Amino acid sequence: MENRPGPSQNATRAATGCGLLAIVLWSTTIACSRSMAEQLGAFTSAATVYLAAGLIGCAGLALRGRLVPTLRHTSPRYLYGCGGLMVAYTVLLYAAVGLAQTRVQVITVTVCNYLWPSLTLLLAVPILGWRTRPLILLTGTLIGIAGVALAVGAGGVDAGPSASWSGHAVSTLPALLAAVAWGLYSNLSRRWGGAQAENAMPVFLLASGVVLVVLRACRVEHSVWTARVVGEAAYMAIFPTLLAYVCWDTAARRGNLSLVAALSYLTPLLSVLVSSLYLDLPVQPQQWLAGALVVGGAVLCRMSVVTDG
Repeated sequence: MENRPGPSQNATRAATGCGLLAIVLWSTTIACSRSMAEQLGAFTSAATVYLAAGLIGCAGLALRGRLVPTLRHTSPRYLYGCGGLMVAYTVLLYAAVGLAQTRVQVITVTVCNYLWPSLTLLLAVPILGWRTRPLILLTGTLIGIAGVALAVGAGGVDAGPSASWSGHAVSTLPALLAAVAWGLYSNLSRRWGGAQAENAMPVFLLASGVVLVVLRACRVEHSVWTARVVGEAAYMAIFPTLLAYVCWDTAARRGNLSLVAALSYLTPLLSVLVSSLYLDLPVQPQQWLAGALVVGGAVLCRMSVVTDG
């Protein structure tokens, strides 16, 4: 008799597939974000994207009669704790992209932000109770950090004599903090939300958009709207933002988190490639090596973790 996967196995595989889709879509985020930031300003572009994504997502929940139950019955820790982490991640990432002084530094931001696969697995040990091989985990973490350090150094090669590590920290530090925030979110959404919780990501996106509007009001940004930027905003709102984040939240709570995190290892290199092509920016050998180190460190971190998924 043929063994067929049960409903729970099918649901887990579907949720895992959602995570893979999110990874592919996210590889386009940094490039499009930088292009929009150059035309609209960092916080204007971010507020536009997240408000649009949040409104569309919440409208979808409302049409299905799920918006009020989501707000009323969802665990407060998931709703406010994970929601706060989502807002923090969004603000930090767009600050990093917008504060990068040159497009070369955008590649550095990309590498730094994509420490999150390693951090997701590292933080799963204390948060989700996953067992680990400490020596391998420490080695992988140090290799990933070395990749970030190399990326920061490579980002200053073409920036001139005035470039310094302190100058790069303006964009690098928010990118690193964003990686920490997303690693925490990916684990805590599984612990606090669980497989049965309603997907509150549209609400988180809308909250992020509102915070970004407030930050935009505190800054002076010159915006030039063109057909291209409108197209980029529409793409960013629907695909890498609303669809990808909803998919990742589903994967984090219901899918094989360790597998999805493992397959996300190639995202830094894919994102660097997309950024290079879309922004017409040659990638220096040091930056490719930095991305490879981050990927290698993440692979070792995954090898160190012992879990059933």
